[in-house]
Amino acid sequence: MKTDCRTDCSFSFILNDSLKDYREFLLKHSAPPISIARHTAISSGGSPSPCVYFLLDGLVKVSVLNVHGYERILGYHRKNSLFVMDGLRQNSSVVVTTTALTPLSVLQLSAQDLTGLFRKNPQFATDLLLYYSDVLKLMCYDAESQSSNSVLSKLANFIVLYMQSEDYHALGYLPFSQSELASAIGASRVQVSRVCSALRKEGAVEIQKKKLRILTPARFQSLVSFHGFE
Repeated sequence: MKTDCRTDCSFSFILNDSLKDYREFLLKHSAPPISIARHTAISSGGSPSPCVYFLLDGLVKVSVLNVHGYERILGYHRKNSLFVMDGLRQNSSVVVTTTALTPLSVLQLSAQDLTGLFRKNPQFATDLLLYYSDVLKLMCYDAESQSSNSVLSKLANFIVLYMQSEDYHALGYLPFSQSELASAIGASRVQVSRVCSALRKEGAVEIQKKKLRILTPARFQSLVSFHGFE
C-alpha cells in the first residue's frame, strides 16, 4: 500500500506502512509499547480480543481455518499497520487468527483509546476509515477468489495480488513454498504442485526452494477471475 491513505491507494497482500504518518502521533498519545514473543497467537478465531494493535516492528500472519480444518493465510502485517481489526467490539468473538512470526513491538488500542485519538486528530479518524476500507477490499477479493473452482484461477488471483506488494518489487519473486501457497489459496499441496509443474513446463514460472519467479506476468493477468486490484 502507499503510505498516504489519503491518496489513491494501490492494494497489497502485505499491509506495510499504511499508517506510517501517524506513528509518532500514536507513540505520543498512547500507553507505552509492549513486546510480544515470536509464535504468540495474539488473537484466535472464536475468542474475544480486548483491543486492536498498532504494529511498530515485526511481522504478523493473519489466517483462518477453512471448512476442511486447514489454515488459510489471508495476509501479513508489517510495521505501521493496524491488526486484530475485528477486536474493536471487545465482547464479541473475532474471526481471524493473528500470529507473531517474529518478536513484535506493538501499541494496544481500545475503542475508548481510539475515540480519544480521533478527538485529538480528526484526520486520523478519516484515514483509519480508509484503511479499514482497504482491508475490506482484501476480504472481498479473498471471498471472490475462493468462489472459483479452479486452483489455477485461485493461484493466479493470489500471484497477481502479491505482485503489487512492496515485497515483490524488492525481491522479484514470491517467497513461498508450495505448501504455503496451498494454504494461502485454500487448496491442497498436491493440487498446487500440479498447477505449478504445468506452469513451469509452459515457461510461465521458475520454481526454486521457497521462490516462485514469474516469467510471464501477462499469463497470470489473463487467468485472474477478479479485476478489482489491477
